[in-house]
Amino acid sequence: MVKKEMLTLLIFAAVLILAERIEAEPLSIYEIQYSTDASGASPENGNIVDCLGGIVVHKSSGSRTKLTLYDPNYPDGWGGVMAKDLDGVGAFAAINVGDRVSFTNVLVEDYKGTTFLEYTGGNNPGFNVVSIDNPLPKPLGVGVDEIAAPVAGVDSWLVTDHSAEKYEGMLIKVIDVTVTDTGYGKAYDNYILESNVDSDLSCWASDYLNDDRTGIYHPYVTIGQSFCGVAGVVEQYTAESDGIDYDYYQLLTTETEDFTILQTADFDGDCEVDLYDFGGFALNWLETGCGEPDWCGGADLFRDGNAIVDEFDLMEFSANWLEGKY
Repeated sequence: MVKKEMLTLLIFAAVLILAERIEAEPLSIYEIQYSTDASGASPENGNIVDCLGGIVVHKSSGSRTKLTLYDPNYPDGWGGVMAKDLDGVGAFAAINVGDRVSFTNVLVEDYKGTTFLEYTGGNNPGFNVVSIDNPLPKPLGVGVDEIAAPVAGVDSWLVTDHSAEKYEGMLIKVIDVTVTDTGYGKAYDNYILESNVDSDLSCWASDYLNDDRTGIYHPYVTIGQSFCGVAGVVEQYTAESDGIDYDYYQLLTTETEDFTILQTADFDGDCEVDLYDFGGFALNWLETGCGEPDWCGGADLFRDGNAIVDEFDLMEFSANWLEGKY
């Protein structure tokens, strides 16, 4: 009888140890973000987890610093998340853009629609800088309709579905758009980016994460301004304010470079550096006497003072090859 009891205790202890190991297994950003919930809520919402983390692609200023993390294993969606210094104590001071960071004991919280890794002292959290100076990903090109603007209703601005959830926390880019209006959203800081190809398609953007903004918006954001591309981080926002319900996705720009007014080496102005532009470059190959205002049909890209279209200009053209395309 004693042997049976000891065996039972040993089995029970082994089960507990196995359960602890399973519970302690760190989760990827994908496992935290991927959701089939109609609202887009994380399946880990409310849980304290260890996270494998990712590469820091943006670090916000302010008392409650936010890190935007990207997992290069999931470049097409569900690969981004924000981590927040919930206590505002400078916990992320030593973390820089380009660092690859993992976390322990962080609270997963869907706060006003967005999934955060909440770093708060009450949970005894920790982080590890796995590596530094990692290359940052190029923004994922998506159609404006993939982060579609909300639809106005009676006392509401709501998205028709949450298909854009896969891009939450991701660095993305929409191309060939124009600012058509400003003053939207709960904080009246959203503006509309309308597709220049199909005026029925638009998304909302905001500059509150942009360190280069002046006032509410970045100086480039004016009604009627067209962009070859606008990049940023996607955030979901839900709230109720003054009797109005909000549920929308917004593209948050982070710096001046997120706005592309005209692509370098885009000679024909179609917002794409392609074979048509290469043809224009080739026509001016080894042309001399380049200068203002034409710069040899624009082909003197390097403009180092030698006034010739040469190998340095070819290097500049190559660096911009296929820019603007998805």
